[in-house]
Amino acid sequence: MRALQVEAFSDPSALKVADIPERSPGKGEVMLEMAGVGIGYFDGLLVKGEYQIRPPLPFVPGSSVAGVVHEVGEGVTALAPGDHVVAFALLGGLAEKVTLPAQSCVRLPKDVPLLDAANFFIAYATGLYGLRECGNLKAGETLLVLGASGTTGSTAIELGKALGARVIACASTEEKRQRCLEAGADAVVDYTREDWRKEAKAIAGSAGVDVVYDPVGGDMAEPALRLLAPGGRYLVVGFVTGIARIPLNLPLLKRCSIIGVNWGGEVMANPAVVPPVIGQLVEWTLAGKLKTAPDHVYAMADAGEAFRALFERRSIGKIVVTP
Repeated sequence: MRALQVEAFSDPSALKVADIPERSPGKGEVMLEMAGVGIGYFDGLLVKGEYQIRPPLPFVPGSSVAGVVHEVGEGVTALAPGDHVVAFALLGGLAEKVTLPAQSCVRLPKDVPLLDAANFFIAYATGLYGLRECGNLKAGETLLVLGASGTTGSTAIELGKALGARVIACASTEEKRQRCLEAGADAVVDYTREDWRKEAKAIAGSAGVDVVYDPVGGDMAEPALRLLAPGGRYLVVGFVTGIARIPLNLPLLKRCSIIGVNWGGEVMANPAVVPPVIGQLVEWTLAGKLKTAPDHVYAMADAGEAFRALFERRSIGKIVVTP
């Protein structure tokens, strides 16, 4: 079957299609025919060998997947051929088929488009888990989203609005800020300007913001943390521009919290967290509260360009790669 196989840790934009053998499902496993894979920095860092874990070579990347059950292994009774599912594969998704544990899959109603669901298990699930379970975001509160035009940020905007929050989105270009408004943001800020924090504070009001959602890190982190209201929650989601250095007197003086959002770690430690999160995403998708359709769809042969756009920060919105 066709797949994107990593032979050596390198630039993900150089990935090429290869032929690799299928693996039949064993006990407790299913084989999926892939419909789409949502890609993000996590997958790119794995390909580069720059993530906290380094998979043994060779491997096929692709973690947030949506597809149709093709075959089930011994003992699998909860799924059957023809079922539509989303799954967290960790590896293997960027292929025509993937074999993985049945317990990693969640069945979807067939009126949820599979391409829309391809970003459920990483971007949307991280956002919902982060904002609701970690950040305790409430209706009427103010949410500030950094890096708001990309997959992680744009899904956080949608989820913040679904939770009833007021959303201030930060992005670097006029095109990206327009995309944030289309995703539902109430206001946008150009955080490449020196006085961006002053502008965000004027929008938020004297009380400040209640929750910051930060997939960016780097130099943006400290000024964003300074925008928090007393009792505010700063959600650490990623480090696109580097790991931030935060003076620890700030959380004390501001009486705020810094919280790490590690959806993958939580899933491994507590698998019971998955069904309610995916169930909520399905409910909101069917109700029209989320705009889950991908903004960019790439064929497998063009996945290198998808990663290039991602790492050069040219991508706007959600990216899906199809077989």
